[in-house]
Formats: sequence, structure tokens, C-alpha cells
Amino acid sequence: MNPPLNSVNESLNWINPSLNSVNESLILVNPPLNSVNESLILVNPPLNSVNESLILVNPPLNSVNESLILVNPPLNSVNESLILVNESLNSVNESLNSINEPLGDS
Repeated sequence: MNPPLNSVNESLNWINPSLNSVNESLILVNPPLNSVNESLILVNPPLNSVNESLILVNPPLNSVNESLILVNPPLNSVNESLILVNESLNSVNESLNSINEPLGDS
């Protein structure tokens, strides 16, 4: 019975240095990970504050958006009216130019 146990023991002895190396690496990784965790803990409250601010800003922004949507059709109407006024003023200008041309000849 001893030879199989010796084989298991030899295998465990062979695995042990690798496990020790993994353990040492994990020990080295732990402090930086703790530092990252501490930084994330510090970042969380400001991020919560930003989130709360964005939640507060959203309804007024929605209201502004709705108001702009309501304002757009009347502004389109004003624009169309101004285009018509501009065309009429261009016509008046052409008429004045045609009246002015004979006066310039005299």
C-alpha cells in the first residue's frame, strides 16, 4: 500500500511549489486590488451625487423639450410669413427701381 501513497505524496510535492507560487502572486496582487477597491469606494458617493443631479435635471429638460416642440409650429408660421413679406418687399423694391430708372435719365 505504501507505493501508491508514495506516488501521491510525490505528486503533491511536485504541485506544492506551483501552488506556493500562485499563493505568492495572489499575496502580491491583493494590496493593489485593495487600493482599487478603496478608490472605487471613494468614487461612488460623487457618482451617486451626479446621478441624483441628473435625475433632478431630467424633468425640467423634458419640460424644455416639450416647450420647444410647442414653439416650433408657430415659429415655422412666422418664418413662412417673413418669406412672404420678403417677397413683397422685393416686389416693391423692383417697382421703385423701375420708377427710379426714368428719373435717372433726366
